[in-house]
Amino acid sequence: MKANQTFGIDFITRLCKSDRTSALLFARITVDGERKEISLKEAIKIKDWDSAREIMKGQSIGAKTINCHIDDVRFRIKEKYRLLKDLELLITAESIKEAYLGIHITQKSKHSLCELMKYHTKIEGEKLKGGTMKNYVATEEYIKKFLKAKFSVDDIALGKLNREFIIELEYYIRNNPLKAHDPCLGNGVMKHLERFKKMVAWAKVLQWITVDPYDNYQLNLKRYKRPKLTIEELMTIEAKEFNTSTLLYIKDLFLFSCYTGLAYADVMALSRDNFEIDHDGQLWCKIYRQKSEELSSVPVLNVAAMLMEKYKNNPKSLNTGKVFPYVSNQDVNRNLKIIGEVCGIEKYMSFHLGRHTFATAVTLKNGVPIETVSKMLGHKKITTTQIYAEVDEAKIASDMSDIGGLLNKIKSKYQVPFRR
Repeated sequence: MKANQTFGIDFITRLCKSDRTSALLFARITVDGERKEISLKEAIKIKDWDSAREIMKGQSIGAKTINCHIDDVRFRIKEKYRLLKDLELLITAESIKEAYLGIHITQKSKHSLCELMKYHTKIEGEKLKGGTMKNYVATEEYIKKFLKAKFSVDDIALGKLNREFIIELEYYIRNNPLKAHDPCLGNGVMKHLERFKKMVAWAKVLQWITVDPYDNYQLNLKRYKRPKLTIEELMTIEAKEFNTSTLLYIKDLFLFSCYTGLAYADVMALSRDNFEIDHDGQLWCKIYRQKSEELSSVPVLNVAAMLMEKYKNNPKSLNTGKVFPYVSNQDVNRNLKIIGEVCGIEKYMSFHLGRHTFATAVTLKNGVPIETVSKMLGHKKITTTQIYAEVDEAKIASDMSDIGGLLNKIKSKYQVPFRR
């Protein structure tokens, strides 16, 4: 609750549709610019209303009765405001109206949803990458628009979050895109709910709420098969010669990712301090990944070591203290598309494709256990690695190729008759 919070009560009239000489009385509650109105259930003549003093004119019994009613309503609204303040509950025009109308507040909370989102931005804003924070901004925009559309408010108490709120929010996002030409569907909707879930979990940790509305709520994220290069396509790129220095450099960066599993941001951040040689003479690359802050430890293959050696005396590398000269992610991906076209590869080429290729063609398909691959990729959970490195049909066929013969030998040993 803000220390400099504004609070006001006004009494206004609304013209009757059936009789334009008469009006209905309303009490208007205003908190920090948010307005809510309560009907006094009183009809008056417009000519008898003093809008400046907000009372009925004259000394008639009818005028005195209504003016007493106005004073009583004003007193009761102020009383509810003081009660919410004393109990350290969230004070909004809506919460005061509900208290006046006798609606029970089920959860004691002086914190609001927008307060939570602002706090998340304050704490996590500097930690999260620009692209990730941009996604959170979009999620917050959806939530704010939903509050306006569903409840006609700018903010609500965290105690009002429940399962229905999440279901309605999902429906709103699916049917009300931020950009008319770019609808949010499928995993896009689930990603917004996932980001909101992380913020709500924060509220639970901070003890701003006692019940997490996401408990037992299933996010239906569909797992798509991640694109990756086959070993043949990787060899095609590696063997291809380019006449321009830019394409040659982008090719080398991409190959380095294919043989180390490092993402673009991590490759650009590499310095000599990230490398060490163990007692067996093996060169290791050890870096805390910028996305997850997890340690990624990768034995450097000869082909990757040669690519590093190629650029160690580059003036741009020497000036920055980095292993590779800087190039923007946009330039990398733009030139990778050209490389893909020249090499006859129809797959969508991006730098992250190198990370997927390392997980599959370079490691898993060559017998490296998924637990080891997960550690090298710097994943917190092995389920993340399973998304990056799906076992495809070729791997399944290879793993099962000798099972038939093995079973036949076992059957022969135990004299089990063969069935056709």
